[in-house]
Amino acid sequence: MTNLELIATLAKRLNWTQKQTSETLEAIVSIMSQNLEAGNSFNIQGFGLFETKKKGERISVNPVTKQRFLVPPKITISFRPGQTIKDNLKNLIINE
Repeated sequence: MTNLELIATLAKRLNWTQKQTSETLEAIVSIMSQNLEAGNSFNIQGFGLFETKKKGERISVNPVTKQRFLVPPKITISFRPGQTIKDNLKNLIINE
């Protein structure tokens, strides 16, 4: 699903204009981004938890040249689905 398809579907479901829906979606993404950049987790009830995790530095090997190099530490975003999503996906797999 593309961003435009998401906006169109949400607008239809909420009986909003696409402009209102787009602005609301932008505001939600902005709030989520600000919280994640600050190192806070972001929980959407019934959907899941977005959080940042710090990955430490590590040594990696180039498989072609066998040269070792240091990969610097970085911060990544992690998503843990909520129980509702997990149950819905289990039902999809079982019913197909």
